[in-house]
Amino acid sequence: MKFIGLLVLTLFTLSAWAQEWKVDYAKSQVGFVIKQMNVPVEGGFGRYTVKATFDAAKPELGVFQVDIDIASIDTGSEEGDGEARRPAWFDTARFPTARFLSNSIKREAAGRYTVSGDFTLKGRTRPLNVPVVLTPQRGGGWLVSGRATLKRSHFDIGGGEWADPSVVADDLEARFKLLLKP
Repeated sequence: MKFIGLLVLTLFTLSAWAQEWKVDYAKSQVGFVIKQMNVPVEGGFGRYTVKATFDAAKPELGVFQVDIDIASIDTGSEEGDGEARRPAWFDTARFPTARFLSNSIKREAAGRYTVSGDFTLKGRTRPLNVPVVLTPQRGGGWLVSGRATLKRSHFDIGGGEWADPSVVADDLEARFKLLLKP
């Protein structure tokens, strides 16, 4: 009986340290910047879900999972959106979702963390370290923001005539701002 009581107390304590947060999607964004012919092109995704369990006092117990509906891409033009969904780029018919799932969170400095995990896109999974800034919000919650560089060639994005990095850069910068509320 003591064992069960200790187990319940431990689970309660862990869940208190690692609070699950709600995302204010109206004030959040997931986007990217890539250079095409050396000109920065910005875009984003209109649909994504975030599961965030985190406590700044015990960051190592936290988990971030971000699932992105790739077909919700917004490149700034309908033609660009349609092209991005095609097999040479994201192939959204076969690979509709990208996912980042953390496996560790490390405090680097006050308000600064490195969230490490696996990023899966177009059927390929690669490790990804994401520098993250957590800014406390008035009334509770956090603004979680960060940027990470991905190589599109690692995910077979932009094949064929688009494979040449002098036309479309191999480096793509993923950007995000997520407003987490209690």
